[in-house]
Amino acid sequence: MKLSFNLWSSNNAEAIEKISPDLGMREWIELNLEEKQKIWAHFFNKGWFNKSDWVFNTIEELNGRYKRMSYGEKVLDHGGPHFVKFPIINYQFESCCLDTSLYDFKDIFLNKDQAVVYEMLSLYVLLSIDKYSLQQIDDTDEESSKQEIINNAYEQADKFAHDFNDIFEQFSLNVVLTRNGIVFRQDKKITEEIYIPVLSYLSDNKWIPVNRDLTDAFRKFQEKSPQGYSGCITQAISSLQAFLQIQVHGKIGKGDLSDLIPEAQKNKVIPSDPFSKKIFKDFQSILMQMRQESGDPHPKKEYANERSAKLVMNLIMIFIQHCIVNE
Repeated sequence: MKLSFNLWSSNNAEAIEKISPDLGMREWIELNLEEKQKIWAHFFNKGWFNKSDWVFNTIEELNGRYKRMSYGEKVLDHGGPHFVKFPIINYQFESCCLDTSLYDFKDIFLNKDQAVVYEMLSLYVLLSIDKYSLQQIDDTDEESSKQEIINNAYEQADKFAHDFNDIFEQFSLNVVLTRNGIVFRQDKKITEEIYIPVLSYLSDNKWIPVNRDLTDAFRKFQEKSPQGYSGCITQAISSLQAFLQIQVHGKIGKGDLSDLIPEAQKNKVIPSDPFSKKIFKDFQSILMQMRQESGDPHPKKEYANERSAKLVMNLIMIFIQHCIVNE
C-alpha cells in the first residue's frame, strides 16, 4: 500500500516559502559566518571534514601548491608531518598533525576568500580519487570494464559530491560538484540530466584534453566579467573541437568544426540521421558566429555576457550528450 500522507508544505506554497525561502542563486562570498558554520556542521555530521589523513594531505597539498600564501598557517608553523610507527604495518600521522590540519581546514572554510575555499575543496575531492586504478584502464579494451574501473576510482568522490550538491543547493549556492570539478549551477533539471551525466562520461582518461578546456571554460565563467565570459566561449568551443578530434582521429591536433562534424558523421562516431545533420549544421553556425563576435581568437565586435556564455556551454553539453547517448 502506498503511503498517502502529505506534509503541510506539500499543499501550501505560502508555508514552503516561509519554511525554506527562495534566496536565488548566491555565491560563497554572500554567505554570512552563521551560514558557513551551519554548512560546516552539515558536512561534519555526515562524516566529512574530520580529523584524518585526508584533511591533513589536503592542507599539505594546498600549502605546497601555493607556498607564498601558505593558507594552512598552523600546519606550516607546526612542521612535520609526525608519525606514529607501528611494528610491521605502515605509519600513521600523530594526533598533533591531525588536530592542526583540521584547525586550518575549518579556518579556511569559514574565513578565507571564495576562491581559496573552492580550491581547498577541489583538492579534498582530488585526493579521494583512486588515480592508481585509473591507470589500469589502458590494460582493458572492454568498455564495461573501463566504466567499472572509473566508477570504483570515483566512489568516494561521488559520495562526497552527493552530499556537497544537496547541502549547497539547500543554501542556494550557485555551484555544483561533478567529476570534472566544481562548476556553475544551472537549472536543476539541466544540471541533473545533462551536465552531471556528460561530465561523468568524460571522466575517462581518453577525454583529458576535453576536460582541460572545459575546466578552463568554467573558471573563466566564474570570473564574472566580460573578459571572462568571452574566454569561457573560446575555451568551451575548444573543448568541443577536442571532443570531435578524439572521436575522428583518436587524438587532438587536427581539424576544425566545419570539417570534423561531417567527418564524424561519415565515420558513424556521432549521429548522422537527417534530424541530427540539420541540428548539427545549425549548431555549428551558431557557435561560429558567437566565437567570431565575442570569443578571444579573433577581433571581437563586443565582449560576451553571462547569458551568451551560458548558452554556449549548454549547447556544447547538449551536443556531447546527443553524441554519447547513442553509443
